[in-house]
Amino acid sequence: MKLRRRSARVVLLSAVVALAAVTGLSGVAGAQTGSVPGVTDKSVKIGFISSETGVASETSKGSIDACKARIGRANAEGGVNGRKIEVEYVDDQSGPANLDIAKDLVQNRNVFAVVNDSALAFFAYRYLVDAGVPVVGGGFDGTYYYDKGNESIISGLGGGSPIPGLTFTIGGQVMKKLGGTKIGAVGYGISPASSENAQAVYQYGAPAEGLKPTYINKTVDFGSTDVGPVVLGIKNSGADSLWLPLNPATNLAIITGLQQNGAQMKAILSATGYGQALLDSPAAAALTPNDVFLTGFRPIELGGKAVKQFMADRKKYTNTTGVPEWGEYTGYVDCDIVVRGLELAGKDLTRKGFVDGLRNAGEYDMAGLSCQPIDLSYTNYGKASPSYCQWAMVVEDGKWKVLNKGKPYVGKLVGDPALVAKYTAGGGGATTTTAG
Repeated sequence: MKLRRRSARVVLLSAVVALAAVTGLSGVAGAQTGSVPGVTDKSVKIGFISSETGVASETSKGSIDACKARIGRANAEGGVNGRKIEVEYVDDQSGPANLDIAKDLVQNRNVFAVVNDSALAFFAYRYLVDAGVPVVGGGFDGTYYYDKGNESIISGLGGGSPIPGLTFTIGGQVMKKLGGTKIGAVGYGISPASSENAQAVYQYGAPAEGLKPTYINKTVDFGSTDVGPVVLGIKNSGADSLWLPLNPATNLAIITGLQQNGAQMKAILSATGYGQALLDSPAAAALTPNDVFLTGFRPIELGGKAVKQFMADRKKYTNTTGVPEWGEYTGYVDCDIVVRGLELAGKDLTRKGFVDGLRNAGEYDMAGLSCQPIDLSYTNYGKASPSYCQWAMVVEDGKWKVLNKGKPYVGKLVGDPALVAKYTAGGGGATTTTAG
C-alpha cells in the first residue's frame, strides 16, 4: 500500500530500551481502545511541540498554524475512523523545557502520540520512547531516528535526516555549477545536527564534486548574528563557496558580512531561508544570484495539486497567506503523517497499530510536497536514502525564483565508505525522484 500524500539535522545517541520492552507499544493492533491513552470512541488527543519563540523559532515558527490547517481539514471531513483529532499545542521557547513539556503532555494531558516539530526535540526523545509514546519528529534535530529501538519515532524527513560522516552531493553540484572551486562550511557548536552536517559537506559532499575544502568552523553560537570573526576567516581562507546549515538570521549575517568585506564569493548555499520572512526583510534587496537557498519541499512557485491544497488549507483554517516558511512545511507534513497513521491504524486504535500502519505502508510522499517519496518501512529503518533531492532558490526582483528550470537537484549519498555501506537503504521509492 502506498501512501499519498517533506524531503538540511543532533547527536548520535543510543536507545535506552529495545522496542519490545516498551510497554506502550507491546499490545496487539486490535486491542480495545478503552485503555489506550488519549483515545475515546469519538476522539483522539495528540500533543504538538514547536519552537514558536526563541532562537530556534526561525525554523519552527508557523508550524502550529500549519498543523492546525491540516488537522482542520481532517476534522472538517469527519475526522479519522469516526474520531475527531484534538491537539494540545505547546511552545518550548527554544529550550530544554521541551522535555518537561513532553512529560506534561503524556502524564497530565494524556495524549496518544506526540509531534515534536522542534530543533530541541532531542531533549525529549529518550523519555517518549521509554514511555511507549509514538513520536512524529521534524527529522532535522538529530540522528536518533536511525537507532535500533527507536522505531516508534517517525521522521518527517525520512532517510534524509543526518548521520555523522554522511551527506549528499547536492551542495557541491550547485556550487560547481555556479563556478565554485574552494569550499567553506559553518555550523552551530551546540547542535551536532548542524556541525556534523557542515563537516560532512566540507569533508565529503563538496569534494565529491571536485571542490577543495579550505575553511571549517563548527563553533558558532546557536542563532548568533555576531559573525565578524567567521566572515574574516572565510575571506582569509580563499574560499569562494560556502555551505551554511544554520538559521536564516545567521545565514544572512554571514552573507552581508562577506559583502561588506569585499569577499568574492561564487556561491553561498543556505539550508534555510526560503519563505515570506526573507522576502520581507531588508536583507533581501542585497542578495545576489549567487546566494542560493535550498528546500526539500515543493516551492509554491511551481504550483501543482498538493501546493494548491496546502495553500488552501492555510488560508481556510488559519487565514495564513504568503510563501510558507520551513516550519509551516514541517508542521503541515508532520500532521499529515498523524492523519495517515490514524487512518492506517483502523478503528481499534492502538499505539502499536499507529506505528505499524506507517511502517508497513512503506513509502510516504510528504503530503505531495516532496521531490521524492520517503521510506518509512521497517525493512529500511535505520538506513539513509541512497539519494536525496532539493530545489535551489534565489531572490530575483523581490520574488523567489526556482533554479535549474524548476527541477530539483538530485544528489547521491557520500561519506566514509564503511558508513555508506552500513546506512544505504536498498531499493524502494527512496531513490525515485519526481519533479512534478
